Amino acid sequence: MALAALAALPSAAHAQSAEQQAQHARDMNDIAATPPQGGNERDSRFRPYSEPSYQYDVRPSTPGFLAVAYHVDTGSTWASVAHKNGDDAKKHVLAACNAATGGGCYIAAAVPSPGTIYLAEDAMGQTWIKEEMREYGAPYTYDYRITDPARIDCQVKSFGCSRMGGYSSEYIYLDLDPSIDQVKDYFPKGKLHWNRWAMVARPTTPTTAAHNKSWLISGKENSAATRKEILDRCQADSGMPCAISAYAVSDNEVLTNDTGSENGLLVHFVDGRGKNRWISAVTTKPKKKKYKKMFRDDPDFVEAPDPVTVQERIDRICPPGSCRVIATYDAATPRMQVIEDVK
Repeated sequence: MALAALAALPSAAHAQSAEQQAQHARDMNDIAATPPQGGNERDSRFRPYSEPSYQYDVRPSTPGFLAVAYHVDTGSTWASVAHKNGDDAKKHVLAACNAATGGGCYIAAAVPSPGTIYLAEDAMGQTWIKEEMREYGAPYTYDYRITDPARIDCQVKSFGCSRMGGYSSEYIYLDLDPSIDQVKDYFPKGKLHWNRWAMVARPTTPTTAAHNKSWLISGKENSAATRKEILDRCQADSGMPCAISAYAVSDNEVLTNDTGSENGLLVHFVDGRGKNRWISAVTTKPKKKKYKKMFRDDPDFVEAPDPVTVQERIDRICPPGSCRVIATYDAATPRMQVIEDVK
């Protein structure tokens, strides 16, 4: 770069002395050898705009707001960016979600620029959503493979978690015609996939052998109604307060033999101390979905395998050979039954 600049200079007879040309060449080489502030190329896009060697065309703008709504009974999300305030963004996505689902939607997160809302998915197809804010101009210096907040939340509360990507809030440009609507919507296209649920309830403080039972319900679409129904039945039969011990989810598409859908299972097993327990799993490993990059310099990576099948889940929880699987119940099949503990 420096040599090309030097060759393009006018001759000494027309402009500069030989010494001036030599000094200019040294200056050009110094500029070429100077690394961007921050020590690496990724951080260079956040250099101060006033630096003479790195001028940027900065458009006047103001932070826009991003919001994401969801419905617990479907894995879909409704996102919208570049709103003038947070209330407008939330009302917009909530109205769209409720219109598509018939009601029952919630706001997952809402952030101004330069915030980001991340999405992750567990082995059963549930979507996990978490927001993250950063200061304007702060570089992306951490590794999303480790710090993705949605995936971390999913790993703590579920299993078989993978990153889906997410949404970045956008700025509202002030040099455009005010009549132009800069809002962008990211809503589901096509048919929504509704979940079917399986839940197990047990008395919270069993006092007699008669309480050593589990109440199981499955094949239901409405998670809130399913939870209430099984808890009411458990409490009515046992005469004691009950709580949900485990749950599983199946995409309705499994009923049409769609091999790309996740079929959740509830697993009844006895641990090494003879205690009856329940966990969730899936019938087969979910297909790997294409990873969506959030930013152009986002790193490529292959996620480590996570135990998701019945045997893998049991092996993760129990020392080798210490647990016995009693039965498995898929979430898609309708049932309501009382299951006795096994010794």
